[in-house]
Amino acid sequence: MLYSIKQAEELSDEEIKLILKSWEIDDWLNLDSLSFKMKFENSEFHFLKNDDRIVCLARINFDFKLEIQKNIYSLAELVGLVSVDKARGYGSFLLSKMVTNLSEREIESVGFCKKQLRPFYEKNNIKILYGKGVFITEFDNNQWTDSDDDDILVINTSEENINILRSLNEQNKAILI
Repeated sequence: MLYSIKQAEELSDEEIKLILKSWEIDDWLNLDSLSFKMKFENSEFHFLKNDDRIVCLARINFDFKLEIQKNIYSLAELVGLVSVDKARGYGSFLLSKMVTNLSEREIESVGFCKKQLRPFYEKNNIKILYGKGVFITEFDNNQWTDSDDDDILVINTSEENINILRSLNEQNKAILI
């Protein structure tokens, strides 16, 4: 197994097609390579390959900011973790490599998940702030919208920032910037 990281501009057309197919996000399915690279220029892509074939992938979004109590917090965001080949342990393996990599590089990072994905992250010893994801809101299409993620995943985050995220509630929401 080979673990690798690429910046958006380093991705081949075939890799971009696989990423978009794996993510299954309708608004992005028809992005061409140039548009994809521009849209994700502040991201890096983590891959797990087996016999030169990508079997698992994820993205780290460095363009993620939250405003909490008038303070801005910049964190890296783990998103789009997908196993191309399901139920083979590839997701767990890639997640472990990513946690180690982000920790070694001292990159504060979080992720988000819905309730049904909790067992995967629990099995992989990821600290979960249960029920805190719903307290992240954003202004979109002229209205405030709460996140549809249930939980915040602590990938590599300081105790201070964990406590700030733990304090989120109905009266103390984070605003996605």
